[in-house]
Amino acid sequence: MASLKVALQLYTLRDYDKGDFAAKLRKVREAGYDGVEFAGFDDIPAEEMKTMLESNGLQAMGSHTRIEELLEKLDEVIAYNKVIGSKYIVIPYYKIESMDDVQSLIGIVKEMGPKVRAAGMDLLYHNHYHEFINDFGDRPVLDMLRDETTDEELSFEIDMFWTTHADREPVKVMTEYGTRCKTVHLKDMVSREEKEMTELGTGILDLAGIVAKAASAGYEWVVVEQDRIKIDGYASVKQSLDNVKALLGGK
Repeated sequence: MASLKVALQLYTLRDYDKGDFAAKLRKVREAGYDGVEFAGFDDIPAEEMKTMLESNGLQAMGSHTRIEELLEKLDEVIAYNKVIGSKYIVIPYYKIESMDDVQSLIGIVKEMGPKVRAAGMDLLYHNHYHEFINDFGDRPVLDMLRDETTDEELSFEIDMFWTTHADREPVKVMTEYGTRCKTVHLKDMVSREEKEMTELGTGILDLAGIVAKAASAGYEWVVVEQDRIKIDGYASVKQSLDNVKALLGGK
């Protein structure tokens, strides 16, 4: 499993080193991460960000980009991500409360996805629990997104915490989505009763099973994310990574 690379979703450290992105990247690399998944670029030009990544020995795994930004300036988003070497452009959230919302999203990705693919990247959708809970008709929303789109149009970054929050079994969902799931967010849960986030390997998720499944399915990346942290952020992301690395043979 040593070939599986680990990225940090930088939203995790949104409250740290504000205004000093280079320091943040340096500390992420010092913690041992292979790459990062962005959640905004702090108005740093693409070439400068590329240099910053290279100088810190980090790869751009991908970027979470708000749907509004994708709709308004997709060409600019694609160009920026291409410069920094991103593999994925990810829709981080879409408000879904009706079948009209589902169909609207399907229409968006059918137009957007091929443009992203033509630039050498994949368009992914990152789930929360509502895509499993809000069932319109006979299928969960996430299944409709998969079934009514092609791999060229849309693939998935399945969040293990939110999948568990929706009372679904992560490895089973990864199996069901097969090659349409390109990567996962590794995010642990204290308990099914509390549903609080915690450092990887300290909660109830089958981290070993998830990592083994990602490796056997041929994922290039898995992504560590923790939206809410109760200890120092840098200590948190290192603890999570150390526990993932232990399952990867200490790479």
